[in-house]
Amino acid sequence: MHVNFFPSRQISLYMARLFLTRTFAVLAMLVVVLQTLDLLGNSGDILAYPGNSDAQLWHYVGLRAPQIIATFLPFSVLLGTLVMLATLNQNSEIISMKAAGLSAHQILAPLVLAALGVSIISFVFNERIVVRSTAALSAWEAVDYGPVPPDSGVKSNPWVRDGNNLVNAAIVAGRGTAVQLRQVEIYNRINNRLTTIVQAPKGHYDVASKSWVLEGARQFDV
Repeated sequence: MHVNFFPSRQISLYMARLFLTRTFAVLAMLVVVLQTLDLLGNSGDILAYPGNSDAQLWHYVGLRAPQIIATFLPFSVLLGTLVMLATLNQNSEIISMKAAGLSAHQILAPLVLAALGVSIISFVFNERIVVRSTAALSAWEAVDYGPVPPDSGVKSNPWVRDGNNLVNAAIVAGRGTAVQLRQVEIYNRINNRLTTIVQAPKGHYDVASKSWVLEGARQFDV
């Protein structure tokens, strides 16, 4: 038995258009509200750097907004779908579609296809925009929202493996022997079993001893 999930081109386009407009309307509302709250919480730190003004605030918004969009797009799809279906039900449009001979699968099929398109857009957006904006924002935060020199070598949250141990630092700045570490964590393992955790707020490379020095380090036994 052959089932045509898209018997009416007009209805399919209508349902997909409703789904997309409601989804992105909810997303826009969430982004505006959450970005405003986030900016209120961080504007003091941004403007605390000498010379920063409204331009830097808008720059922060441009870097932070992609993260908010990526986080709340799935919620917007859910809320947008609920709003759309509630509106259709209130206007008796679903009853009219069923009276015209459409099944529940045929009514929902355009929504599934539109949701697949949104997921593809989300994947491309995350890979092409969110990753870069997150890296740029982390580097900017590392210099207290001041000017970030080109090729400064500032890295955020890198992980490295030293033998059987894992090392993580929130910020890595500088190059060569001038490298500075912030919020260092070392996970010492024996036979792939975690034994101790070493935490230090700062770390640097000591040229004289040719070794790493952790400042204010603390060790925790697991």
